[in-house]
Amino acid sequence: MGKKEVVRFQRVLHVRAVERDITRSELAERMTEEGAIMGRINETENMRDDAVETFCAPSAEAVSPQELWFARQSIDMMERKLAGDRHELETCRDKIEETKAELLTRHQNVQLMARYVGRLEEKADKAALDAEQKNLDDIASMRFKRDTRGGASV
Repeated sequence: MGKKEVVRFQRVLHVRAVERDITRSELAERMTEEGAIMGRINETENMRDDAVETFCAPSAEAVSPQELWFARQSIDMMERKLAGDRHELETCRDKIEETKAELLTRHQNVQLMARYVGRLEEKADKAALDAEQKNLDDIASMRFKRDTRGGASV
């Protein structure tokens, strides 16, 4: 298990971290979209409430049936728009929950891979230290043999 394997798994870790970051940005976009939809709903509800209030308010002037019909159609149109926006909000919130679940999974994958890469790095470092120690031991052994044979010429 060498440095090549560590580098390879570090690349996998990097890819998983990038995927997690992309999912995180998707979640932020969906939450921004949710806020925009909620803003549209609030605005439309206010307009509808104003229209209903105007429709129901007593009038000093005579109102033609055609004006009443148009006012009622306007209120109905706002109700349909609200229903559509609420459905869109529900769909958006479902997508947000799916994205949150996906983000959690991706984050867990990154953490698992980071721990695995950490263990690989520790093993690679230990193997390098062991190899270095073996080389030092070999050098010390050769010097000892040379010195014990009387071949020391210092």
